[in-house]
Parts: sequence; structure tokens; C-alpha cells
Amino acid sequence: MRKILMSAIVLIVFSLSIILFQISCKKGALADTTPATTSTIHGLWVGTYDVKDQPGLGLQYFSLIIKPDGTMITDSQGANQQHLAPGTWTLKSDTLKCSFTCVYGVSYNIGINEVTVAVWDKKNNKLTGMWKNSAAPIDSGKIVLSKVN
Repeated sequence: MRKILMSAIVLIVFSLSIILFQISCKKGALADTTPATTSTIHGLWVGTYDVKDQPGLGLQYFSLIIKPDGTMITDSQGANQQHLAPGTWTLKSDTLKCSFTCVYGVSYNIGINEVTVAVWDKKNNKLTGMWKNSAAPIDSGKIVLSKVN
């Protein structure tokens, strides 16, 4: 009788240990599979721009590489020519401001300074805003970009 009682107690303790182990493992596994989500403005953004005074041009290609060190590069298409423009950026709340100068492209655009101001929609990873250059004839238009990575 004593052996049966001792065996029953050992079996109950062993069973409780297994149940406790399984419960504690499930909690840890669930906690580990939930990744932390952080949104960052850094990376590649691709989309389009238009020119306010030249609606016949339609939407043109525009991309923006935002680097963590406060620098950025635009790569755009205009007049069937690629344009490259390095510059700087700042972010205040959800408003991105970029200032850049064209260094490659159509000859009349080389040296032109531009400013882009866009609102960052973190939920949808989109930038929507305006661009404007500082040279005559002064042009401006809209930009819409989506984050690629």
C-alpha cells in the first residue's frame, strides 16, 4: 500500500512539473515571436513628381535616398534625362524638409537649388508634399513617394 501511495505522489508531482514546464514554454514562445516595430525615415523612397506650370509633362519618376547622417540624394527623370542631386534633410515631427542641388542632368538644371517639404504618413509609409526650385523660371509641383526599404 505504501508503494502505491508513494508511486501516486511521484506521478502527480511529475505530471504537475510537465504541465508547468509546458505553460511556461508557451508564454516565452509567444513573447519571442512578436517583433518590435519601429518606423524610420531612413532608406529608399520611390514615386513621382509633377510640374505645376507644365501639366502636359504628366507624372515623372522621383526617388529619394535618406541617410541616417542627415544627407540625402534625389534621383529623378526630367526632359528624358536622369538628374542627380545630393543634399541634406531634417525631420520635425512628421514633416520632412530636404534641400538639394542638381549635379547631374540637363545642363540648364545643373547648380539649381531645390527644396522639398513633405508629410510622412508612418502608418502607410508614404511621403506627400511639394517641391520648389530657386532659379528662374521658378518651378514647383507635388511629390508622392512610398518607402521601398
